[in-house]
Order: sequence, then C-alpha cells, then structure tokens
Amino acid sequence: MADTEQMQAFLYRAVTTNDAIDKLVATGELREPPGQEAAAGGALEFFSGEERRAARRMGRVYELLYCFENSVRELVETTLRDALGPEQWWQTGVPNTIRGKAESRRRDDERARWHGPRGESLLNFVDFTELGEIITERWADFEDFLGDKSWVEGYFDQMNRSRRAIGHTGELSEHAVERMELSVREWLLVVG
Repeated sequence: MADTEQMQAFLYRAVTTNDAIDKLVATGELREPPGQEAAAGGALEFFSGEERRAARRMGRVYELLYCFENSVRELVETTLRDALGPEQWWQTGVPNTIRGKAESRRRDDERARWHGPRGESLLNFVDFTELGEIITERWADFEDFLGDKSWVEGYFDQMNRSRRAIGHTGELSEHAVERMELSVREWLLVVG
C-alpha cells in the first residue's frame, strides 16, 4: 500500500511540475528545452522561438474565445428556436441585414469547395457583434436570463476588441487576457 501511495505522489508531482513548466514556456518566462524548438516540425521551424511562444500564449486565449463564442451562438439559436419554432427561428428571429450577410457568406464558402464548412447552422456565418444585435433585437426572448440590455450591448462591444486582436494574429497583454477571462466568467455567471 505504501508503495502505491508513493508512486501516486511521485506521478502527481511529475504531472503538476510538467504543467507548471509548460505554462512558463507558454508565457515566455522559461525557454524551451534544447532540441524542443527544432522538434516543432513543419513550417513552424522557420519561425523564431519567440514568435511560437507568443502564438502558444494566444492559442490559449483563442481556445477560450472559441468556446465562448460558440456557446453564444448555441444560446442564440436555442433561445430563438424555443421562442419561434424550429422552422421560423432564422426567418423571424434574425434581422434581414444580418440574415442576408450570413446567407451570402455561406454561398461564398460553398464555392470554395477546397475549404471545409464553418458549420451547419447559419449562425456560424454571423459575425460576433451581430450575435449581440440579434439578442438586443429580440430582447424579449433573452431578457429573462440576461437581465440588462445596456450591459449586453456594452459587453459585445468590449469583447469584440479582444476578439479582433486575436482574430488578426495580434497579441494581447497579460492584463487584457485576464480581463477577457473575467468577462467570459461574468457572462457565464449571468447566463447561468
């Protein structure tokens, strides 16, 4: 029994140490071990370690944004389907200008057959700020769990600043990353 507990303790320390080292490398506080940089493989090996570290750091933020934005899309579609029905949610629940842009983007994507689809739902072709517009346009459907319309309007504007920076291969400051994480947590707290 003691051997098993010692082995578990050793493995736990190894895993947590590796996790801590990975985080330090990702933030640039620790250099990658010799040989690891070259092991990146593919076209990445032609870029500096500094560039790859910054990319990994922003990759963590992109992952958060990806999950958050797709959860907003799901919330919008689910809410509108519940309120308007599965056949009418898109036509009735989404403003004409947003619907027209999304349908145009989908047609454009269909012509680029070499590129994989964005997704099945037409909401995958709607810009992030337009999701906020849909919510505020159909406020009666969202008010019960979002509460304050002016907060929602400001929230989408604020989050879009960080989203644009990440989407255009920018790098956020640590403060901006922390603010974004807090903003996502705030959204999750409000939505429930």
